[in-house]
Amino acid sequence: MLSLERLLPGWLRIGSGRPDRAASVYMSGTSVAVAKGEQTDTGFQVDLRADRIESLPQAREMLKQQSVDVGLKDTVCNLVLAPELYTLSLIERPAVSGDELNEAVRWQIQENVDYPVDEATLDTFDLPESAVRDQPMVFVAAMRKEFLKVLLDKVYEAGIEVDSVNITELALRNIVHGLFPESDQGVALLRLTASGGMINVSRGEELFLSRRVSGVPGEFDEAVWEEFRERLLLQVQRSIDYYESAMSQPPCNGLIVATTHGWQDHVCSHLGEMLPLPVRPIKDEMRALFNVRLHNPDPHDIDWDNILIDQRNALTSTLPALGGLLRSIRDGGRRDQEEAA
Repeated sequence: MLSLERLLPGWLRIGSGRPDRAASVYMSGTSVAVAKGEQTDTGFQVDLRADRIESLPQAREMLKQQSVDVGLKDTVCNLVLAPELYTLSLIERPAVSGDELNEAVRWQIQENVDYPVDEATLDTFDLPESAVRDQPMVFVAAMRKEFLKVLLDKVYEAGIEVDSVNITELALRNIVHGLFPESDQGVALLRLTASGGMINVSRGEELFLSRRVSGVPGEFDEAVWEEFRERLLLQVQRSIDYYESAMSQPPCNGLIVATTHGWQDHVCSHLGEMLPLPVRPIKDEMRALFNVRLHNPDPHDIDWDNILIDQRNALTSTLPALGGLLRSIRDGGRRDQEEAA
């Protein structure tokens, strides 16, 4: 998680966190989404809304409307950034103490950013020890400090309070961890939208691999699918093979698929035929964990036995926001446990 305390000292107050209620905002250059979750008598209720925008300047007004519809007033949020807004590098971990790590890696990623590296705000998280044979490795998430300030201003101008910033890779990891909390389950998650794609492989709370899917079409039809499907299969296959072979991990237990543009059945069917592991749509997994209400714009409870294509598309669009929400719930619960101790 990118540290707001280091980025903007004293600018934000850190919320106390409530494990029974949380919220999150997702921002990209083409869409914004919000998620609010609250424990009720009938289970954990999640309210979601996603909308397209033409450019970032439109984000403020759209977020303001989303906040009203979903009910974000007086709820502190986790902001999740879309992959195109930052860089994520995997490098050898310098032999320094934890409090010196961020500055030590700064100069190692300068070739991966297109701006002076001293203008970056960054944070790190370790590649699991079991995935490396020699030198420990560390992921480095970095973005231009001034650009992050611009994004935060859009959220605050919409009347939404933020206490943390997260990246999509970790937000999607939170989804898998929520569905499969045990550390003996290695699960891949594939998310495809018109803006791009990503495949994660995680086990428990640990993220082992995250790769951007290249060549994702901006428009979706049968002819485009026929041209893209083998390229997609190859990228998914190579990612899972790398996790199992290069990282010396047990076989992956399954692949979860989330797509927009009504492609979920096409992707699940093709990958399910070609890969030696179970392939399931995200809807089949989420039904066991959440009661979901979509606001696009009118609120509709999802009937998991009769979910519409538009609802599947909306679920995929809001998935990073949902993952950010799960982060807030987890951190809130941990803070309460620490205070009780």
